[in-house]
Amino acid sequence: MNSQNIDRSKKISFNQRLLNSPVMACIAGSVILWVSLGIRQTFGVFLIPITEDTSWDRSTFSIAAALLQLSWGFSQPFLVYMAERKVGFGKTIFIACIVYATGCFILYASNHSSGLFIFGMGIVVGISAGGNSFPNVLASVGRRFPQNSKYQTISFGIVSSFGGFGQCCFLPIARALLTSIGWRMSFVVMGVIMVAFSPLAYFLQTIPPKPAEIETAKKESTVFGDEEMNTSEVIQHDVEEERDRPMEDISAPDIKTALVEALTNPTFIFITLGFSVCGFHIAFLSTHFPAYLEDNGINPSLAAWTISILGLCSTAGTILSGYLSSLISPRFVLMGIYGLRAVLMIIVVFIPISVTTVLVFSVFFGFLWLSTVPATTKFVNEIFGQKYLGTLTSITFVGHQIGSFLGAYIAGVVYDTYNRYERMWYGSIAIAVFGVVANFLAGVEPMNERRIRKSNAAILNNK
Repeated sequence: MNSQNIDRSKKISFNQRLLNSPVMACIAGSVILWVSLGIRQTFGVFLIPITEDTSWDRSTFSIAAALLQLSWGFSQPFLVYMAERKVGFGKTIFIACIVYATGCFILYASNHSSGLFIFGMGIVVGISAGGNSFPNVLASVGRRFPQNSKYQTISFGIVSSFGGFGQCCFLPIARALLTSIGWRMSFVVMGVIMVAFSPLAYFLQTIPPKPAEIETAKKESTVFGDEEMNTSEVIQHDVEEERDRPMEDISAPDIKTALVEALTNPTFIFITLGFSVCGFHIAFLSTHFPAYLEDNGINPSLAAWTISILGLCSTAGTILSGYLSSLISPRFVLMGIYGLRAVLMIIVVFIPISVTTVLVFSVFFGFLWLSTVPATTKFVNEIFGQKYLGTLTSITFVGHQIGSFLGAYIAGVVYDTYNRYERMWYGSIAIAVFGVVANFLAGVEPMNERRIRKSNAAILNNK
């Protein structure tokens, strides 16, 4: 009997170690993002085959792709809130994966029904994407590292990078499936793949956040003399002490307070506006770039491979972004990303399209593809702490997905109206400049001003 209890305790201990393991969480989160984002990013290569088979115009397909982005964005805060406060990250991610697969099966069943196709892609896949995407995965992974540490920031970059790596892997898979079994059966295969990897959500269950590492020696060296300190010195000391506390200590005490603080904070608003620019670019390119290249005489196989190249280079770019964000302010990282995007799109517009220019654009833009995610996550984490990071980053993601909706839908309307994409490129360049400005303004308010206000208020209330 005692041996059974010992074996049970060992089993429980082993399982708990797996759940607490940063390595297992990073692997599980990376694979889930690899599959879920990889499949979603393949939808652009289906545009021409589906519209030719069904005789739909590109606006019809664009509506489905745009609704996916919008449903993804608006469902995400609610699903992240449920994950943080009710159901848990692991269960939410698992259920989202199953619903995601169901959406793929609905796309198979849609055949020539545009309404069912829009429902399957735009609503079912879109809503499920809100549960197994960056905020839930990164918030769960982040709890297994010391809060606001360099290791946590780098882990955000590594795990996020697998979204781009999935894009690299699944684009050629989608192209091969299209040519061999057609677009309908391709969605069935992708749904089965999503179901197969869904059990990895077990390693992303909710655990208490790991506290920050505090330099105890530094605190022990702080000694107060017998002389009476004036009010400004007291405030300054408490502010410094507040900065040395774990990130959890500066998080809002409850979700309502966290939302009020974020939505009334100019920095948070500008971060969200800047993130919407990222969504606009990615949705436009992932949905319409292969078709744009085919319209300009580029071989369809190469057109599909360009999205894979974007994803492959995004893997390295996202890791680099996470590392840079641990060294310098994420604000400067984001400004650099959007500035470089503007330069690359100017090159595409004003230099004749060839295989060389397409490959060069895909490689360099790929480094900027998902690199905004770890920098944006780090930006929010530094200001508002870890406790409600998932909810707050999901709200910034609403802005991202509104931009994605506009990027996917407007591009289809522009093409159907003018039979060309040039005006869409001009608009993309303009909003890239807006992204630089938005992130510059996000840094006008000092990074630690929220912490200073909180510390000062606490001191005044205690008097």
